[in-house]
Amino acid sequence: MDKELINSHTKIKICGMTCEADIKAVNTYLPDYIGFVLFFPKSNRNISIEQAEHLLEKVDKKIRTVAVVVSPTTEQIRQIEKAGFDYIQIHGTVTEDVYKQCKLPILRAFNVSDLDKLNEYEAKDKIKGYVFDSKTPGSGKTFDWSLLDNIRQRQKTDVSKDVSHKKNKKMIFLAGGINETNVKRAISQVAPDVIDLSSAVEKTSEDGTFHGKDPEKIRTIVTMVHD
Repeated sequence: MDKELINSHTKIKICGMTCEADIKAVNTYLPDYIGFVLFFPKSNRNISIEQAEHLLEKVDKKIRTVAVVVSPTTEQIRQIEKAGFDYIQIHGTVTEDVYKQCKLPILRAFNVSDLDKLNEYEAKDKIKGYVFDSKTPGSGKTFDWSLLDNIRQRQKTDVSKDVSHKKNKKMIFLAGGINETNVKRAISQVAPDVIDLSSAVEKTSEDGTFHGKDPEKIRTIVTMVHD
């Protein structure tokens, strides 16, 4: 079983690494996971696979790395695997071909409008976790966390009834508008395995222009989650 699945302490994922300064900050404060947005030019956090490979070489080995993609092709999967990522997080569509050819553990992303699709992934052993996000991923907006109550309760019930479910237990990543003002409530209310955030630790100018990660914000939120 993946060691992540048996650790009871809440972990944290910082998404949207774009430059060496971001890597220096996470290497200093050691979140458990970091994410890199790839093949999605609509995002201001999007970087090329070549940039990602360069940054991966500098990441502290204690941090797990996640390629974040939308409806990837098999060729993109191949490039991600070659780059050396630990996980792939997939939004949008997962074709049967992509699932079959993917050798990396998959984090399947859902938003509040497609939670009804969850059941089709329960038995898929390559799916190691679910990322639950707001209707517009990356928007920095929260959603009604009570929508996850049944999912969490069902997971606990299945594990208590059947040993096989323990081996196939999916990690729960909670994303969407989490920041230092609500992270403790998120942990208490949802009890996720991993808190997942991006915009809460970013530097932006008054006009909303993105300027990368803020090391002090990363330090604050990582400390709050790990305490």
